[in-house]
Amino acid sequence: MDTMHHAIMTENLTPLSPSQQYLLLHSSQPSAAATLTSELLHASLVAATTANTQSKCTLQRQQQEQQRPALRSPSCVMAPRMSTSALATLEYSVHACPKRMARDLTTVFPGKDLSKLLVVPTFQKCLHEMVAWDAEIAKEKDDRLDDFIRWSKAIHKRLENLGHWSDMTDPASGYPCYSERGRDVYPDVDGCQVLLKYDFQNAGCCKILLHPVWGSKIYPATFFTTAPADVLQSVVHQVELEHRS
Repeated sequence: MDTMHHAIMTENLTPLSPSQQYLLLHSSQPSAAATLTSELLHASLVAATTANTQSKCTLQRQQQEQQRPALRSPSCVMAPRMSTSALATLEYSVHACPKRMARDLTTVFPGKDLSKLLVVPTFQKCLHEMVAWDAEIAKEKDDRLDDFIRWSKAIHKRLENLGHWSDMTDPASGYPCYSERGRDVYPDVDGCQVLLKYDFQNAGCCKILLHPVWGSKIYPATFFTTAPADVLQSVVHQVELEHRS
């Protein structure tokens, strides 16, 4: 018995068919060796089931990580969220402007006090890859620009009525829409890289921003204000209520 017990304990188990498993577990006259084998088989089945469950959970976590937006950057005071109204459907986040970026922006918005500037990158999901260029893509870009202008204009007016400065830059030119033009322009792609740490890809002489979920099927544009973050959030909410889709 001891010899048989030792042989069973040291033998490597090999996968058994369902019928073999049934016979082992349901023998009418189980011996001590058969009982021990069934116990080991049961433990092996439990371990295999646990490993399979853990593998599925790991795969689900990996898929969720692939779809999850980039981690919140140090400058972020309001994480990316959707704004939906009849004016536009877009994703936006709010960032305290880093000091170095604020210095650079003094030549985009000359004469403005940017010490408390908030930068608001926005993204609209597109049907087409914005890397290519044809008549259909050009029309979609124009439509997304119109949507961004309507959304930004509504927020700009409310902030202005509250005594706060704000502006937006034209994604096509990089120049301010309401303020005096400076000698430099604002590059949306570079700004989003600094604020959101998003990846990009080179397309000739241009850089194409890559959204963590939508890839290059996006239309980026940027809004700026010196209003406090809570005031900005309240204004965005009021605009959404006023222009319900």
